[in-house]
Amino acid sequence: MPGLSRREFLTQVSAGAAVFGLSQLFNPGRPLAATPDAIAAMTEGQTPKRGGVLTYGQTYPNWALGQSNRGQHPYYWLDLLTRSVWNGLVWVDENMEPQLELASSATPSDDLKVWDFELREGVLFHDGTEMTATDVVASMAFHKLGGVGLISGQVDRVEALGPRAVRFHLNAPNAEFLHSVAEYRAMVFKAAEPEAIGFDGIGTGPFRLTEIDNARQFRAERFDACWTGAPWLDEVRGVIAVGNAAINGYRAGQLNAVFNIDPGQTAQFEDAGAQIQAAPSGDQFWLILPKNLDFPWNDVRVRQAMALAVDRARINQIVYGDADGWTGNDTHMNGVNAEFLPREGGRDVARARALLAEAGYPDGVSLPAMYFCPSFPEEPRIYPIVSESLSEAGIRLVLEERPCDGFNPFATAVNQPIGRPRRNLVGPRNPFINLSRLSPRNREEPGGWAGPEAERFDALILEAVGTADPARRLELYHAAQRIAQQEVPGIMLGGRRNMVAHRPEVRNIRSHAQNWSSRFEYIWIDA
Repeated sequence: MPGLSRREFLTQVSAGAAVFGLSQLFNPGRPLAATPDAIAAMTEGQTPKRGGVLTYGQTYPNWALGQSNRGQHPYYWLDLLTRSVWNGLVWVDENMEPQLELASSATPSDDLKVWDFELREGVLFHDGTEMTATDVVASMAFHKLGGVGLISGQVDRVEALGPRAVRFHLNAPNAEFLHSVAEYRAMVFKAAEPEAIGFDGIGTGPFRLTEIDNARQFRAERFDACWTGAPWLDEVRGVIAVGNAAINGYRAGQLNAVFNIDPGQTAQFEDAGAQIQAAPSGDQFWLILPKNLDFPWNDVRVRQAMALAVDRARINQIVYGDADGWTGNDTHMNGVNAEFLPREGGRDVARARALLAEAGYPDGVSLPAMYFCPSFPEEPRIYPIVSESLSEAGIRLVLEERPCDGFNPFATAVNQPIGRPRRNLVGPRNPFINLSRLSPRNREEPGGWAGPEAERFDALILEAVGTADPARRLELYHAAQRIAQQEVPGIMLGGRRNMVAHRPEVRNIRSHAQNWSSRFEYIWIDA
């Protein structure tokens, strides 16, 4: 499979592929200087060509698709790939490092509770007006209403310090706050009242929205005055192409690229002349184990047995054709994270059976049904492998498919606030966000994990994010992951790699491990 293995990827990161890291932030009194645009480096040594139309299919649309008839807003945008039209203060690059975007510098206070951002000068919105601190403050006030949980949950208030300076006052110290303002919904809009802001479709991105069908497709034309420079393409068109619509649209010539292809269709795309580019990782599948009812997995030994019995390597080999790929470590950490701590020992069916016997199940155990909806096309092929490998240790678990339409209400309709045993989808983020999703402070996703070890886990990650020293943060994050691997609040399968298929003449198109961070201004068509 094309792309880098996790080992190769992390080797490149450690060799200096990232433009800057958080370790550079903590020279007291020195602001983080704006770095050379990572975007310009994407085409270094190449000769891009101006012109052409990229018509791409997206197999994994925005989860909020169809919830509003005003799809020109990034909250309700067709696609999670919002950076064709909009920008944020920060972007997360392909090494999972934060890069300054609309911000030209970012400086934390000594206690990490205040972050000052200087804004780039001369950034224009698509209507020709210049972006100022007023726009950023209004945008963040809107996001604080709840649309971006990482802002509403972390930011106390935001104020303008001048026409191009903004200060964030946080509720608690956060060494990794740059990642929070890089979220795909945390875009900067023209200032307006909360009921109107963002709904005009105007952003600062490389393409200007010209047409949208809220549930199916959009068109956006090149914005010559973009702050990154005019993009190479004349136009970008995005089309929702779920299931076989993706490969059929590609074969018919209607699409010249498809993001998030079904890994089971790579050969079909290649037979149709496509090139495949794979990110080093992608979303994960998290099996939630509710513990506030009388389930067998309330006993930690049953959870440990499940973690030991699931054959994650077989999933990689059969579903992804990637036998040496990364696997989940039963936290929300992702294989692309430099702080990721692999589970020790691998699969051990004999030990799983012994743990079940210790827990009072010498003849095996039947678990309650678990539900999923196929957000990604390969999911229905994953869960038979999960069930079969668990059964080899005497663990009987049925995973039942439900339609994605209405799945969330179905999943949370009983056993409040946790809901039914089910699969949740987890995208890759930075360590604090990843591990906070596992924290007992998150009332739903950890499935009711509680007790002294859960409290110690939470204390470790809160200490980590309030620590300026990167080495100490890494030590704390590793300690937290070891607790979670021992306690197994849920099962993380891992292993997914986001992939894009494209025609050979579509150059420099990239699949990003953090799917929504894919960009378009460095793509061109070599006609």
